[in-house]
Amino acid sequence: MCRKLIVTNKLSLGNRSLGYETYCLPKGELVEFTDKQLKDIIKSEGPDEVYGLKIAEETNELVFDDSFFVTNMMNKLHINSLVPMVEEDCLANLFYIVIGTHKVKNEIMYDVISSRYERTSFSAEKVKTLLDMKIISAGAKLENGEIVVAPLEKPKATE
Repeated sequence: MCRKLIVTNKLSLGNRSLGYETYCLPKGELVEFTDKQLKDIIKSEGPDEVYGLKIAEETNELVFDDSFFVTNMMNKLHINSLVPMVEEDCLANLFYIVIGTHKVKNEIMYDVISSRYERTSFSAEKVKTLLDMKIISAGAKLENGEIVVAPLEKPKATE
């Protein structure tokens, strides 16, 4: 079964990286991985797909995935302590990640998860406001005043 792993938080002990927390779709469970495990999943041709991080070709390190529109991520330094990885220009202690859309009475609603694993839906107006405030850290961006949602489908390799 194919799992879609949405990287939500980095786990650290001081300056030492322990790994990452991921939100697993479709079940909605929390799964933790070390840096090495996550790199192995990204490199493999297996059924699991990782969204939010990619491997930098030059350094072989995990970096934000711009194709998933990642601008920031929370770093969990100790119990119940989340701080943004990119601190300048950011006052938030909670981020949202857009993971899809659905319609309610002809209005598009945006499905989101928070860095504390709340799952909810927001209207387009609220998503635009949160994008402007840099509280939505991944999964969507504003382009010419319109919300663009990153697809949760990896491009298929053509032969």
